[in-house]
Amino acid sequence: MTHRIAFMSIATSFVLGNAARATAAAQSPPAPPPTAPVPIPDTRAGKVLRAWLEAVNSGDSAAIQAYATTYQPQIPPQGLLQFRRTTGGVDVVRIFVNQPLHLEFLTKDRGSTTYGRGTIDVSDTDPLIAKNLGLRAIPPGAPLEGCTTYQQPPTTIAPGVADPKDVATEDAILAALYDVISGPACQHRDWERFKSLFAPGARLIPTGLNRDRKAVARVETPDEYAAQAKNTLEENGFFEHEVARTGETFGGITHAFSTYESRRKANDEQPFARGINSIQLLNDGTRWWVVTVYWQAERPDSPIPPQYLKKPND
Repeated sequence: MTHRIAFMSIATSFVLGNAARATAAAQSPPAPPPTAPVPIPDTRAGKVLRAWLEAVNSGDSAAIQAYATTYQPQIPPQGLLQFRRTTGGVDVVRIFVNQPLHLEFLTKDRGSTTYGRGTIDVSDTDPLIAKNLGLRAIPPGAPLEGCTTYQQPPTTIAPGVADPKDVATEDAILAALYDVISGPACQHRDWERFKSLFAPGARLIPTGLNRDRKAVARVETPDEYAAQAKNTLEENGFFEHEVARTGETFGGITHAFSTYESRRKANDEQPFARGINSIQLLNDGTRWWVVTVYWQAERPDSPIPPQYLKKPND
């Protein structure tokens, strides 16, 4: 469940500081994406954004260190250097929101066709510092300007009530778990259906690598996961499905080792991520419950072993 991991590569997400659209038939053809830099507003927020751009695009470690010291002392300059190496620098090609202390903007990488949506909030008194500066890559197919309208989810579950079909069997609850988080850009997910699959006290546990390349995990409740993942999934589009599974059952407990593939669009030829969900289930005699989802995304240095890619009949 790669989409749920907050330990994102700097190539796909760059966050600094404290840190599906309506149907295609209802929209006019999209305009060509902007590529030319636009003027940065002459405001307090614009001054910091301009300084950030100049430092990052210079690629000079001393300039980046000077920027960080002046405007973002809480940010390790090494992250900015890595961001520069990954993107080749960036240009601001559109301003969405222009306020004296707050900007929302669109960037384009100089080294690729990747776009990003950014925000900046700055202090209203001196010394002028960035309270928050974030930039997140926009996946292919997601609207550059963000979603202005949203489709409703294909299902709607009342709070605290599970659809009996979703929890009738092991296969059904795992299919529902993948289905409920999947959908096109600018479509809401049925988060009540999602939460209805989980047992009281259930946990979701993403794993990843920290800055020192050490494996770490974060524990979330279903409510916390829904709050954290909602904007990313609903604004960018995300489809995930199971491609293989192994498991064991004893009495009412089941452990499923579920291999997944993640795509931005349902018909994408290749997944952008794969991994394994270690899922603990409980059958209480009347329905199935998800107790834990504990997962790791595949990495170049940690490929999925062949035995976890076999289909049931292989």
